[in-house]
Amino acid sequence: MKIGLLGGSFNPIHNSHLRIINDILKKSLVDEVWLIPCKKHAFNKELASAKDRIAMIKSAIKNIPDAKICRIELKSKGKNYTIDTIIKLKKRYKDELFFVAGSDILCEIKKWRNYKRLLREIEFIVLKRKNYKIKNVKGMRIKAIINANNNISSTGIRGRIKKGKSIKNLVPKDVEKFIKERGLYEK
Repeated sequence: MKIGLLGGSFNPIHNSHLRIINDILKKSLVDEVWLIPCKKHAFNKELASAKDRIAMIKSAIKNIPDAKICRIELKSKGKNYTIDTIIKLKKRYKDELFFVAGSDILCEIKKWRNYKRLLREIEFIVLKRKNYKIKNVKGMRIKAIINANNNISSTGIRGRIKKGKSIKNLVPKDVEKFIKERGLYEK
């Protein structure tokens, strides 16, 4: 089986995430997409609880049978790096794994822990983002490039909530309802 690994804070998951998942599946690049919520944000941004983020993800992907949640990073001890996650998953599963990454982060990949090994370990599905060229990184194998032009971001959604603005059509209705009921991102 071919599995696309989509990591992120999902703080909150939004409609662009769902479009990406559906695009990858519709193009038959993989059989399943696994969403891997991080335990801690790489830049120490405050996150909703893992329990709340998992609940929002479950709700958002309930109608996408080939999208699953992988809790490997949430269960990890200490600081977690992408290379560690990939190695653990490759040991645990014999499936063909692909790392889904935006062209915006490719500019930074050489700063990642053990990035050369990461490039050897896994092939990439690259999401072409507006204003970010696909950077040719020596040793990187790219299975596919998907146009991911969007202007939705979790940061923008949280900002709108703090200002009391609507997030309608930015997140699934059930996620919007959950955020309101829990009072998430209001402060």
